[in-house]
Amino acid sequence: MIKEFRQVLQISFSAFWADLGYQAAVSLFPIYLVYILGAPVALYGLAEAINYGIGALFGFFGGLLADSYGAKKMAILGNSLIPLLSLFVFTQNYYIAIVLFSWGWWMRNFRSPPRRALLVGITKEEERQEAYGLLHALDIAGATIAVAYTSLWLFFNLDIKIMMLTTIAYLIISTLFLIPVKEVVNKEERMKVKRNIKLFSGIMVATALFGFGYFSFGFPILTITQRTNEPYLGTSAYLTFLIISSLSGYLIGKMKSNEVALLCAGYVTAAIGSLFFQIFPQLALLFLASSLLGVAVGIVETIEPTIISKIYPHEGQGMGILLASRSVGLFTGNLVMGLLYNLNLAYVYAFSVSLIAALIVIISSK
Repeated sequence: MIKEFRQVLQISFSAFWADLGYQAAVSLFPIYLVYILGAPVALYGLAEAINYGIGALFGFFGGLLADSYGAKKMAILGNSLIPLLSLFVFTQNYYIAIVLFSWGWWMRNFRSPPRRALLVGITKEEERQEAYGLLHALDIAGATIAVAYTSLWLFFNLDIKIMMLTTIAYLIISTLFLIPVKEVVNKEERMKVKRNIKLFSGIMVATALFGFGYFSFGFPILTITQRTNEPYLGTSAYLTFLIISSLSGYLIGKMKSNEVALLCAGYVTAAIGSLFFQIFPQLALLFLASSLLGVAVGIVETIEPTIISKIYPHEGQGMGILLASRSVGLFTGNLVMGLLYNLNLAYVYAFSVSLIAALIVIISSK
């Protein structure tokens, strides 16, 4: 049992309410940009590349500033500005929509490393995997509900502007959950951390490669929407992905197993899910592929920060570098996916780089 369980719950429920808001925007963004406004898929890929590419810098500096000025302050600052992304539906201009969404997403990146650093401060080393598993589970539970109500909203053809206005309230509640959290900085404990630069560097390279293949789930949403001509089926696949990811994160957090082996299993599972999107046209198998990607992300999002918290002494900086590395991978991944999508090679690319990520971790752990 985690000693500071209440504090961990407060941080985790902040994540729940945040995802309850902004994940509705994430699932709607590709449909609004491509399916409603008629933007080319390549522009969507470029937009997501910009989100993650510049987002890498925001994540990195969010981690650095957390070490210098306090993780709690930086987490609250970034979290309070995420609602900017909810405003993209109020314009018919491709580029203004992209800018609004991007700024909110960058603020999300800015606050993520400080939030993870807060969790490091209030937990012991042996509690981290469970704590990060709980954080991921509640984080994605919020996202699951968000995508569920987005799917229903689209199914009943309701006004999406009203829906996006409600997301702002959820994001405000998320910020309020962070205010009572007590920030703990245990310098003596952090000095005892055994640096493992080889494994740390390997995970940074691997998570970037995973980002190359993990891409934005907007591409599977588009794939299913275009094959069925039903937007709610695209967001329903995302819903499936999120449910499985939340459950996987919670279960992985409870497991006592070799962390490096688990991380490699996550990367390999992502590769298989991507391959399924490439080779199977049947709707049921596309939903299975979405589930496999959910398992992969549940594993990776739980195990990566757990390992980093144990091998890198500066928690804010370590989490910032981790998010930045993933974002650099996602920048390249979304850009390449956008270019390869119409050539029917996007998921082959995703499959290949995810397998390479697993190989990198195996080599760096020796």
